[in-house]
Amino acid sequence: MTEELKYFSLAHELNKKFKTLLVANNVHFRPSLNSLSLISISENKPELGTKCSFKKYYSGNIIQELIKCDIEKINIKAEPQRPTPEKYLQALIISYAINNNYELPFDKHIKFISSEIAIKNNSGKKIVTDILGFNETTNKLCVIELKYDRQEKRLIEQVNNFENVINEKPEFFSQLLLIHGFKNTNRIPLTTAKMVVWPHEKTSPKVKLKAENIVEITFHPDYSFQNFN
Repeated sequence: MTEELKYFSLAHELNKKFKTLLVANNVHFRPSLNSLSLISISENKPELGTKCSFKKYYSGNIIQELIKCDIEKINIKAEPQRPTPEKYLQALIISYAINNNYELPFDKHIKFISSEIAIKNNSGKKIVTDILGFNETTNKLCVIELKYDRQEKRLIEQVNNFENVINEKPEFFSQLLLIHGFKNTNRIPLTTAKMVVWPHEKTSPKVKLKAENIVEITFHPDYSFQNFN
C-alpha cells in the first residue's frame, strides 16, 4: 500500500467502525494527500472541519476520545457569516449517502467513496474532485462535480481533468476501490463516468454536456434531484 493510500484506508476504517458516533454528530473522516480531516456535514456548518493527527488515530488507542475531541474543535468554530450554498449542497449529498447505505441521492446504484479527493497528476499538479463514487451496476468510477451556478466550461474542464488523473494512476484507484470493499475492480484501465450537479433550468439537458459524455444532474429549490442519464 502506498503512503497516500494509508490515509484513505484509515479514513474508511474509522468511518465504518465509528459510524454511529460520527452520524450522531454529523461528521465524517475525509482523507487527502497525506492528511486526514474530520468534516462537518451539518446544515449549520457544512464542510467545516479540523485536521486530525494521523499518527494518533493510526496507533489505535483511545480513538473514541480522539473523535470527541476533534468534534468539539468543530463545534466551537463559528458558523459561516455568508451563505455557502455549494458546501451546503455537498454536505447534503454526503449526509444522505452516509445515512442510506452510501447510495447517492440522485442514483441509488452509485456508492459514495469520498469527497474533495486531491491527487497529483503526472505533471505534479493537484487535481481535485468534489465527490468520487462507484457505480456497482456499470463498474464505473464516477467523477462528480458540484456547482451552485451553471459554469459549464469550468465543470467540463474539472471532470475531464480528474478523469485524466484516473487514467494516469489506475493502480491507485483500483486499490482505493478494494479498500472500500468493491470486488472485481482490479481491471486496468478503469472505466469512468463523468457527472455534473447544478441548478435545474428549462434548458436542461445541455447539448454540450452530452457531447462531452457527461451526465447532467439538476437540483430543484427543494433539493430534489433530476437525473438526465
